[in-house]
Amino acid sequence: MGWLGDTLKVKIHAPALDGRANEALCAFLAFTLGLPKRSVSLVQGEKSRQKLVQIDGLDMAGVKSRLLVQALKSK
Repeated sequence: MGWLGDTLKVKIHAPALDGRANEALCAFLAFTLGLPKRSVSLVQGEKSRQKLVQIDGLDMAGVKSRLLVQALKSK
């Protein structure tokens, strides 16, 4: 959806049952960033709308850069 400061707003179309939405979020981020699934993990917010994820292998600038490239490719 977009950035709000250092917070990324993402809309996932997966049910919030049995952690499926959390799994879908991590899988989406890993795929979009070109990382293995194991590189993205949920740190906080398992049952909350606001999540904190850890992305191994990239800093914030790298994440933003890769997401920008993907956004430009999708246009």
